Formats: sequence, structure tokens, C-alpha cells
Amino acid sequence: MPVRVELQGRALELPFSRVLVDDLKRFARFDPQARAWRADHVPCWFAGRWGLPRDGCVDGRWWRGHAYIYDLSGDEVRRTCYAVTRWRRVSCGEYCAERCGDAWDPDACEERCGERCEEEGWEPRVRVEEEVCLARRTERGDWQVPRGLAPLLGRRMPRFAELGPPVFHPDLRDYQVDVLASAWLQLERCGAATIQMATGAGKSYLAGYLAGLLAERGYRVFLTALQLDLALQLEDFARRFGAPADRVHAVTVQTLYRRLAGRSAADDAEGEDAEIARAYADEQRVDDGLVRLFEEGERVAVIMDEAHHVPARTVREVMGRAGGGWALRVGLTATPFRNDNRDLEIYAYAGTVVEPRITSSFLIERGYAVPVEIRVVRAPRCLSETRGGAEGWAAEVGELAECEPRNRLIVELALRAERPVLVVTSRVRHAELLGGMLREAGLRAEVVTGAVKGETRRQIYNALREGRVEAIAATTLADEGLDLPPLRTLIVALAGKSKTRTLQRVGRLVRPWPGKALAVAYELEDPAGFSRQHLHERLGLYATEPAWRVVRAL
Repeated sequence: MPVRVELQGRALELPFSRVLVDDLKRFARFDPQARAWRADHVPCWFAGRWGLPRDGCVDGRWWRGHAYIYDLSGDEVRRTCYAVTRWRRVSCGEYCAERCGDAWDPDACEERCGERCEEEGWEPRVRVEEEVCLARRTERGDWQVPRGLAPLLGRRMPRFAELGPPVFHPDLRDYQVDVLASAWLQLERCGAATIQMATGAGKSYLAGYLAGLLAERGYRVFLTALQLDLALQLEDFARRFGAPADRVHAVTVQTLYRRLAGRSAADDAEGEDAEIARAYADEQRVDDGLVRLFEEGERVAVIMDEAHHVPARTVREVMGRAGGGWALRVGLTATPFRNDNRDLEIYAYAGTVVEPRITSSFLIERGYAVPVEIRVVRAPRCLSETRGGAEGWAAEVGELAECEPRNRLIVELALRAERPVLVVTSRVRHAELLGGMLREAGLRAEVVTGAVKGETRRQIYNALREGRVEAIAATTLADEGLDLPPLRTLIVALAGKSKTRTLQRVGRLVRPWPGKALAVAYELEDPAGFSRQHLHERLGLYATEPAWRVVRAL
């Protein structure tokens, strides 16, 4: 008895066999009324095995936030993997055995180490290298891959969305048109795209226009970020391009997470994303109807600024629940990479980066951004001793923050520099101390930390734009999303070696402003310690931007 099959609208009859039926179960659905197997797309492996035409065949299917690919090679699976370093709690015995492995007398070393560990109540941890693979074999035998990674595998997939041709506004810059065209094509292909645009490239402007285009196509667009200011900025640009108010909504990730998961993002934040999530948590209220539309709406799109935070569990959960998993996803960031090596997770959940990638040097070379000069200044010796490990770094930061000669140098640089000036540090107490010293020196200065919320923060930034504030001492929260074109000088008082923060921090300076011909960033070179090592790593990152000039100041 032949098996009736309707594939891509073509009716076929194939000789019955158990193998054929088992193959059909992998991708087709059985219609009991028509007594036929039906599928919208034909897998290429099925077409090859049963002698069917291969035109229009596919290698997988979409379901919510994933691509289900019928087969992957070992090399293709490895493309979805990355190495990550984790710290694991261990017993005193395990810790001392690893620590003393290269000692002259390992047994004696282990004995002394173990005694101290027990007596002093250590909580030892060891560093463990793990491989994380985002592709997973399912019980049906195919491979589940996060939807955003599909372009990396180059497989033939059904079109994810039918958006129609985009319309390009005449006010868009040439590179913005190119980026938008690439992102639009990738949204059609797999429903996810990350846009890399440095500060000053018009990232929010382009996102607002994209939101309007998607709203015209019937999508309900959610503009989101970890900072409410950034989400509202995206919404403002969307309104300027005529996006209807009932189809475009600005809402923070923290607000959505709290409503969807029933927990605070500030409590659940982790790793390098925790500081910003906690500082900007719970700034907004939304009604239940809007949350239901976000989670259950049929045509939903999410545009997220600062998308390098997507791998955070809180952000990833919000993105995954949008539109029941079917939402279009667009990530915006100047730095589509991370310090914890989880770059692939950005691409997995927000989409791979589309071309062209707009860097700060790209903008400077074309006259869209202000040239940057990074001046390295010798700092006075402040450390009484240098120690290793996390405790050593914490002690060093404390000494540097309290070092009066070093802090006086920072104030002197601010007094000599073109204003307004932004001074950034990794410690709240240091920002408050420097803010007071700047005011004592006669500058109109304010302090911005995570404790300075919403409206107060906006008032300080507006005062700087209007010339009523000459300097801001801020924690490294100011590294991201700060839109202050008048800034002419940056002083890095204390910072680590974060790739994203290093590049975004200097990126605050490059926005054009009347009379601003050059932006200057000061880096302090300490004689020893972690701070010196971190500076040299940051200098290596600056070298990735050819238009940023590094000089040694006298």
C-alpha cells in the first residue's frame, strides 16, 4: 500500500516501508482525515534518500528560540562550543594537593597548608576549565541549536520571517543603510541579528528607525535595556520616525524579569553584569496587559541596547520568553564580546553580528567622530606591598583609593584639562572622595554612583550639557550608555581590564560637539601591582582602534 505524502504542496505516493514512516515522523505530521503525511519543507537528507527533487530542500526547522538541524558534523558542533573558567569550592586536601604539586617537598607543603587551611577557616577554591557546547542532540536524533547561531553553521533553513523590502530614510548615513540592510536580511533568515556600532555612530537613531519599520509590518516592538534612560532614548527616536505609540514600548530588562520570573534581577544578577543590573533595578512600572503582550503576542520584536549583557541569566530569560520564543531579536552594542569568553552566547540569543561593523576608528577616519588621544601619566608610589590573588587586588584598590598624592594628581589633571571632565573609578567611596576634592579645588563637580537614581542622575547630566557642571566623578557604571557629547576629557582613576568597559569608557568622548577638535583620556601608570598590569592590558585594547593615539605624558 503506497504512503501518501504532501510535501511543499506537492502530492506524492511512495512505496510503504517502516523506514519511510520512521523518516517521515522526524519532520512531517500525519493528517488522519486525508490519510496523508504533510510538511511545509522537505529535509535535504530525506530528498536524497528517497529520490525526490532537492530544489527548495532544507537542513532543519525552526521552533521558538531554536533551530532543529537534522544532522551536524563534529566540526559544526565544535563551532557552538566555547571554553569557560569557573571557580569550584574544594576541600582543604584538594586545594593543598594542587597548590603544592610543584613544591620541593610536596608532602611537607601539603601538611603545612592543610593545617593552616583548617585552623584559619579558609574557603578554598580552584580554577576549573570547562567546555560549554550550545548544540544539543535531541531524543529524535536531530540537533537543537540556539536560533541566533544558525548563520554560523551555513545550513539551508526555511525563512524565519517574511518582512518585505525595507525602506531607507534619506537622512540615514551610508553605513547606516548598509547595516540596516544586513540586519533586515538576517531577521528574515533566522529572526535574530546583532548590530555593532561604536559610540557616535547613531546606534539609537538607527534602532528607532528599525522599530518604526517593524511596527509598520504589524510587529509590537519592545525597546529594552538595563538602563531606563537608554530604553526611553530608543523609544524617542522611534517616535520621531512616526512609530505608533500603541506598538512601540520602552521597558527595562529588570522590570520584565521581575514580572515574568517573579524575582528581582538585582538578586539574580551574576558576574560582570551584576553591577549594572543592581544599580538600575526596578526603575519602572508596567501594567499586566503589556507584560502578557510581551510574552504571548503573536508578532513581537525585541530591540535591546548594550546587548553584550545578553548572556546574563536574567537577560537571557527575558529574551527567550518574548513572543513565546518566536520574537524577532535585535541586539545593539559597541562591543559584541565579553571578558568571561561567553561571546557565543551573545550571538546565540541576540544573533550573530552583521556587516559592516562600525568601530570608533571607522567613524573618526570618516569625520563622524572626534579624534582621541590617550595620555599615560606616571602616578606616585602608593603601595606598601604587592600581594597576589583576589585579596591582594582588593587591598591594592583600597590603598590606591586612599592615596592622597595620587588623588591630588587626579585633581590637578582635571584642573588643567579641557572641560567638562569625567573621572571614573571602580569604587563608590573613591568617587565620593574625588568629588569632594574636585569641589574643594574650585570645580563645579557632582558625583554619580549606583545610589544616584533616575531623575537625579538625569538632572546632573543635563547640568553638564548646559555648562552648569564642569566635572563628574563616577563609578564605572558611567562606562556604558552615557550620552554626553560635550565631554572633552576622561580621567581613569581606577579600573580593571574589562574589554567591553575599556573600549566603551573611551567611547564616551568621541561624540562631536561645537568647538571640540580633540578628546583626551588620561591613564595613570602605577609603579607596580595589578593596576600596572591592568593598564598594560588596556593599552593593548586601545591598539585595536587605529585612530586612537596613545602618548606618554611628561
